[in-house]
Amino acid sequence: MNMLLALFQFLAFDAAWFAAVAGGAGGWPWLGSLAAVAVAGCHLWLSRGALWPEVKLMLAIVLFGIVLEAGLMAAGVIRYAGAGPGQILPPVWIWALWLGFATLPNGSLGWLTGRWLTQALLGVVFGPLAYWTGAKMGAAELPDPSGSALVAIAVAWALAFPAIMMLAQSISPRRQT
Repeated sequence: MNMLLALFQFLAFDAAWFAAVAGGAGGWPWLGSLAAVAVAGCHLWLSRGALWPEVKLMLAIVLFGIVLEAGLMAAGVIRYAGAGPGQILPPVWIWALWLGFATLPNGSLGWLTGRWLTQALLGVVFGPLAYWTGAKMGAAELPDPSGSALVAIAVAWALAFPAIMMLAQSISPRRQT
């Protein structure tokens, strides 16, 4: 993937992330989710040479993400706007975030392939940062004010990000340049 396309894809995901989180916070989860669907559609169009493996990878990452989010919710680490009491699955806008994120392992984050320590360190830093930012935007609540929720998220993402990148290599391997 050339550098300009990688930058565009990363910025498009960031915009979709913001739209989905703002939609979740503002009570417009479906509207906010459309940006992530558009990013996924563009990614699949650009990946049409390996369309079926990429579709399988994206579905696997979304499923992985939903299980991770449900686990964080069940553990009381996070509460999402739009999730009712006793709801075990995250709201639709979280699904959209994972759909958008699923475009990155074989896209703008492809350069991280095989760099497990870097992946884990990026997960430790940017996982909690994303959740904290979403909470500050009003899309979620981190119930534990002591910070242990952010530590739990950091640990989860230190493991999740390398696992996601391994999924990418096993389901839809790409030669990285």
